Amino acid sequence: MSNSLDRTAKLSLREKLGYAIGDSGFNFYWIIIGSYLSYFYTDIFGLSAAAAGTMFLVTRIVDSISDPLMGAIADRTNSRWGKFRPYLMLGALPMAGAAVLTMSTPDLGEGGKLLWAYGTYSLMMLCYTILSTPYSSLAGVITADTEERNSLFGLRFFFAYATGILVGAFTPELADYFGNGDDARGWQLTMALYASVATVCFFITFYTTKERVVPPVGQKTNPLSDIKDLMNNKPWLILFALAMIIMMTIVFRGSSATYYFKYFVERPDLMGSYIGLQMAAYAVGCLATPYLTRKITDKAKLLMILMGIVGSLSVVFALVPKPAAMGVVTVPSSEAITLTATEVLGEPTGEGEHIEWIEHQKSFWIFSDKVVVAQGSEELNLDDARGTVISIQKTLANGEVMNSSDLPIEIITMFVLNILISLALGPKSPITWSMYADAADFNEWKTGRRATAMTFSAATFSQKLGGAIGSATVLWVLAIVGYSANEIQDGASLSSIVYLQTIVPAFFAFIAIWALRYYDLTANKIETIQIELKAREAV
Repeated sequence: MSNSLDRTAKLSLREKLGYAIGDSGFNFYWIIIGSYLSYFYTDIFGLSAAAAGTMFLVTRIVDSISDPLMGAIADRTNSRWGKFRPYLMLGALPMAGAAVLTMSTPDLGEGGKLLWAYGTYSLMMLCYTILSTPYSSLAGVITADTEERNSLFGLRFFFAYATGILVGAFTPELADYFGNGDDARGWQLTMALYASVATVCFFITFYTTKERVVPPVGQKTNPLSDIKDLMNNKPWLILFALAMIIMMTIVFRGSSATYYFKYFVERPDLMGSYIGLQMAAYAVGCLATPYLTRKITDKAKLLMILMGIVGSLSVVFALVPKPAAMGVVTVPSSEAITLTATEVLGEPTGEGEHIEWIEHQKSFWIFSDKVVVAQGSEELNLDDARGTVISIQKTLANGEVMNSSDLPIEIITMFVLNILISLALGPKSPITWSMYADAADFNEWKTGRRATAMTFSAATFSQKLGGAIGSATVLWVLAIVGYSANEIQDGASLSSIVYLQTIVPAFFAFIAIWALRYYDLTANKIETIQIELKAREAV
């Protein structure tokens, strides 16, 4: 009763920022899981694509139990710090330890590696649940004001995507830097750095937020009643399916991007740039959410428009051809290799033209020194130069200078389409999570009972299930078409990598539009629900 006046409280910028920083912490883990973990398991740890894909899906069995269980526990937690905030302190350090173990590569046989992957990945996702379910639920009890929720979720996911920019762009470079030739150690130390920063983020959220929306006085429920309420909550059921479908769209794009640039574009040096710009576009799209929701108040209709853009542009993406010349070559192994000017340029050197071989000495993603390592020769012999990035500067007979490192139009088109698709996907997270909070309010209005954490835990499970299905499908498809790590891909293997980046996400984007047709929790209905709930508290 004492908290009723605060139910629709306006939030300070400090509290909004404090909550949003927490999602930065999660994305130090989630971007690795969604964009790099498949690649890590196949190309760094040495698991087969089929085995890794099956592991991603089988481990969801743990989540199918742990997510609703954590929701039930959090809903029934009562402490001086509230129901949800304590878990941000309790779960931060175990999460960090589990993540570092997941990205560790002990010297084991094939069976031992698989057992290690199952054990550590399951532990990491369990710890993730212990943290993420209370964190997501916290947004539903900080305030019930719809405008404040939209603002809160917009800021939350801006921080999430901003962190995604850093993790997406810098991870390959950090792994190279820390590993210094030892890929496995590089990825492990990179994860240790991310986990340390994430832990601090969770502590900040704990100290800066407050829980205000409480269950009705005298409410007594059990987890089975909570689950039954959800099964009768039509808006929530649609959101459950929608979150899974859209997450599959995102994970297909993220998980296949590393393979796409390594094997189709043959420019692994652009991998971090591509994923980093993808996250930057997500962040910009996320920032636009409050503006978009003011222009189109029906959230379901807005999502339908956005997913239509995603699907259409993804189809166009599939039509972008493989570049005729890569322009830059990343040396793939430690063995001696000979590069030819024709191979790099895509055309023979003409009479009177002068060739200079350029090595790109990268410090980090945005910084790069260029050093001339040879000139005048049609060939360049390299020994033990794994990871070296080489391009050519050609001086024509008329004195004009051309750099092969200039991006071909095909790659520029890929980046432009990636940015546009990501801009359209950016508002998805703040909109859908705001819709989940609305679904929790609808459940309280309809049944007289509130189960915030159960609502959000099932939502989290839906997203993780979608992510797992997406990652597993990518790896299963690669296994079926004969993918072999760190070898040249062609035929069905190469085509499948392209489709996983383009056509498959388009298909699921259009499925999302179909699902949204059945969501009927309109803006006017939400406003009516909030007025009636507030009136009940005042009685």
